[in-house]
Amino acid sequence: MVNRSVRNRILLAGLVTLAVLGVCLAVTGGESGPEAAPHARDAACGAAAGKLPDKIAGLERDHTDVAGAAVWGGGKIVARCGIPMPAKTPDACATVNGVDWVWHYGQGGDGRDLLVTYGRSPGLEVTVQRGAPSDAALVELTKAASALPRHRKCLDSQGT
Repeated sequence: MVNRSVRNRILLAGLVTLAVLGVCLAVTGGESGPEAAPHARDAACGAAAGKLPDKIAGLERDHTDVAGAAVWGGGKIVARCGIPMPAKTPDACATVNGVDWVWHYGQGGDGRDLLVTYGRSPGLEVTVQRGAPSDAALVELTKAASALPRHRKCLDSQGT
């Protein structure tokens, strides 16, 4: 049988833990922000970070401590450098100023558009909230993406 004093200490520790967790959730709104990509600390991501814009279509860049990540407009646009290079794909691919991008409409979680550099390692992944300027994000982030080493190009219309 557990001593009453020990039981009370365990209960008190549990209540303190719950209180701290509640305060943390209240301060952050329950949102943890972007998660660092697996290769976020790669030197190429550092070079790309130096080319990230302060604004995208009027959306200010927000502060984040997450390695390899950048956020604009309170999370409307999120970029993460350091993703693995995507496998060859027949998915639609667009070339913008020499950078190939694969665009997945509504596949980035919460209905967000997902834009991923193609043939770059490490890769850059961009999620754009519905209604936010996806086209502007693509154009503005191409300069940063161009700093990432290129290994492949988009497939041509014959899939070769």
